[in-house]
Amino acid sequence: MLSRLLRQCLFSIVHLVVSLLVAVQNVYHCFWTYYCGLFSEQEAKTDIGVLIKHIPNISKKPKHLVLLTDTSQHSLKDLALVVIWSLVAGVPYISFYDVTGELKQSESKLFVEVEKCKKGVPGCIKWSNRPNLNGYTNGIQAHTITINIFANSDGRPKLAECIRKIASNEVDCKREGNEFTAQELDETIRRFYPSIPDPDLIMYTGSLCCTHGLLPWQIRLSEFVQLSLDQCINIECYVGALYKYNKCDQRFGK
Repeated sequence: MLSRLLRQCLFSIVHLVVSLLVAVQNVYHCFWTYYCGLFSEQEAKTDIGVLIKHIPNISKKPKHLVLLTDTSQHSLKDLALVVIWSLVAGVPYISFYDVTGELKQSESKLFVEVEKCKKGVPGCIKWSNRPNLNGYTNGIQAHTITINIFANSDGRPKLAECIRKIASNEVDCKREGNEFTAQELDETIRRFYPSIPDPDLIMYTGSLCCTHGLLPWQIRLSEFVQLSLDQCINIECYVGALYKYNKCDQRFGK
C-alpha cells in the first residue's frame, strides 16, 4: 500500500515538473519569437525583404519541409505564403500534411491562392498532381519548389499496403538475405510515394507536438519545430523555425 502511494506521489511530481518545463518552454518560445531582436523596426516591411535579409545567415536549409496543416486554424492564404517563403528561401520540396482531411478537397483553391501570392516572385512552382509547370522561366532554369499534399491515407494505411505487397511478392524487391535491411526497405517503400526526399523539417503550430500519423517511415530522422503557440503563421515564426533547424545537430543515431 505504501509503495503504491509512493509511486503515485512520484508520478504526480514528475508530471508537475514536466508540465512546468513545457510551460517555461512555451513562454520562452513566445519571448524569443517576438522580443529577441531578430525583427527590429528598421527591417524591411515585406515578408520577402525579411527573408532576403536573414536567409544568408542560415547555412543549413531543409530539402523537404512539411507543415502539419489544420484547415480549421490555417487559412489557404497562410499556406500559400508558406509556399512562397519556401520558394524564396531555396527549399526544393514542401508538403502539407492534411490533419483534418479537408485540404486535398481544396487543392484547386490553394493552387489559385498560391498563384496570387506568387506575382512578382521569381521561380517556378510544381504540383505533384499538376505537372503543367516545366521549371523554366524564359528558357533559363529557375529555382523550383515542388508541392505535395498528404493525408492520413498516405501514412500507416499506405505503408501497410506496401508491406502486404512485399510479403505477397507483388513487388520486385532487391534483397541480399531473408530479412530486409533498413536501406532495402527504404528503397522499396519509395516506389509507393512521389519521388521526394524524406522530410528534414516538420513545422507545427499549437502547444501539442503530435505526428497525427504523418508518413511514419519517412519521418524517423525528421526535426519537429514549433511555429507558434496560437496557431499563427507569419514570417517571423517561419524564419525563427529555420534558425532553430539551422542549429540542430542531427546525430543519426551515433
